[in-house]
Amino acid sequence: MKDLYAGVDLGGTKILSSIFSARGRAHGRDKRPTPYRGTAAELVGAIGDSIDAALLERNLSPHRLAAIGVGSPGPIDSERGTVLRTPHLRARSVPLASRLAERFGCPVVLDNDVHMALRGEWLRGAGKGYRNLVGLWIGTGVGGGVVCEGRLVRGANRNAGELGHMILDARRAREGSDRGSLEWEASKSGMTRRLRKSPRTSSHASLFKGGRLHSGALAKAYRRNDPLVVEAVEHSARWVGLAVANLWNALAPEIFILGGGVVESIGISYVRLVRAAAIAHAYSIELARPRVVASRLGDEAGVVGAFLAAREAHPPRGRTR
Repeated sequence: MKDLYAGVDLGGTKILSSIFSARGRAHGRDKRPTPYRGTAAELVGAIGDSIDAALLERNLSPHRLAAIGVGSPGPIDSERGTVLRTPHLRARSVPLASRLAERFGCPVVLDNDVHMALRGEWLRGAGKGYRNLVGLWIGTGVGGGVVCEGRLVRGANRNAGELGHMILDARRAREGSDRGSLEWEASKSGMTRRLRKSPRTSSHASLFKGGRLHSGALAKAYRRNDPLVVEAVEHSARWVGLAVANLWNALAPEIFILGGGVVESIGISYVRLVRAAAIAHAYSIELARPRVVASRLGDEAGVVGAFLAAREAHPPRGRTR
């Protein structure tokens, strides 16, 4: 019986996989590091192994999978199921959907990782009941998504919503570079560059594991009021707030949802900083102000959205549990 779905969230630092019944009950879960320097085969293998581990946690057979949903950093070709490239993974032109479909014998739905996470929040989390919303996920990079009048905006290139790559400082912009963009300044990668430029960075070696800044370590240092870390976090939040103000001026959505490792680890303090900057820089707030909230599903938003996308594309047949 094909009565299970897998939802996978592929990030710059971790792979999270969860198994769901057709009605949305979670069964098994696996979380492991992303082989971000690995080849396409190594990346596909790690995702497949994660799905297997999530199934094994509850002794579930892979033959029961009706479909798999995967959220990946972009740009991607969702029709061909290919990850074209991503700034934070070495592998390029990864035929992810076909390779996973071959391994598990079921269809695979591939979409942008924040499109999946925003879908989860929209249908099951902080965005439930809204028809116009914007999501910004602050992690290794900065991803985004837009829902307009109850439809996820994909655009002519099927990759609309890459809000992290909007240029906020034209003086720094360079062709072929993300300099001056929201992601360059506000992401964990951006905070890493900022922290390492400081002459005091040597005292912050514990923040970096394997050469990358980890959200948990960042949050602990922030709560200790470490001046260097507080400065980096406030810089990130201000840039996100500027982006929210720009999007408010252009779209005025009902709600902005913030997610990703930085938001989850630092919490409401980060959201308040973003909200204050957004309101301070928004052009028109006489009739309404930007509403900025944190993701309600947290780390699960991506896998929930991926499950929902897989189920929508390949609905269950017969009785479900």
